[in-house]
Amino acid sequence: MGLNLKAEQTEYEQPEVGEQLGVCYRIVDLGTREEQYKDNPPKKRTLVHVTWEMPEATMADGRPFSIGRSYTASLNENATLYKDLVNWRGKPFSDEEMLGFDVFKMIGAPANLFIEHNDDGKARIKNIFKPDVFKKTDTINDSLVFDLEVYCNEFNGNSSDETKAMCDVFDQLMEWQQNLIEESYEFQAANSSKPVQKEEVSDDPSDFDDEIPF
Repeated sequence: MGLNLKAEQTEYEQPEVGEQLGVCYRIVDLGTREEQYKDNPPKKRTLVHVTWEMPEATMADGRPFSIGRSYTASLNENATLYKDLVNWRGKPFSDEEMLGFDVFKMIGAPANLFIEHNDDGKARIKNIFKPDVFKKTDTINDSLVFDLEVYCNEFNGNSSDETKAMCDVFDQLMEWQQNLIEESYEFQAANSSKPVQKEEVSDDPSDFDDEIPF
């Protein structure tokens, strides 16, 4: 006799295909890492993960669905994040805004999300559009912002109440997010006191997909 093991197959509920109202409630700075796309030379890129709650699309137990998307943190006009932000806002960025846009301002902002299913039947965001009414909206899920720069200060000799609070936020992140953050150049530099070379970070979206392969 033997002990036969097999993987458990878990099926999760998925929101329906089509347009859904979404409210941004979670933004996570995943940091910078070196990645290689196809046969191109490896390049560094910074990632940010954004999650929306869908208040009008609920699961069997009454909780709203949530859906997220990972982006290259870039306002390059060809970047998916730039295109989604322009569609979401319903207007292009001004020259002043292009000099620096605080992505954390998206918390609480509603959006119209067009949902599709991939070949495995899992929901993903195809497009984002400006909602009919654009005003800050409360969510059932608690809002969460993870600022990697603040978090890293806890480990590079600049500990404060703010950095300790960000450590508590880190503990609330998904395991795959925690793993990516701990692999990031920023986190590694904070633990070794070596500066991160920001000038080497790529913002060329043609080199990468805006989906993390997991």
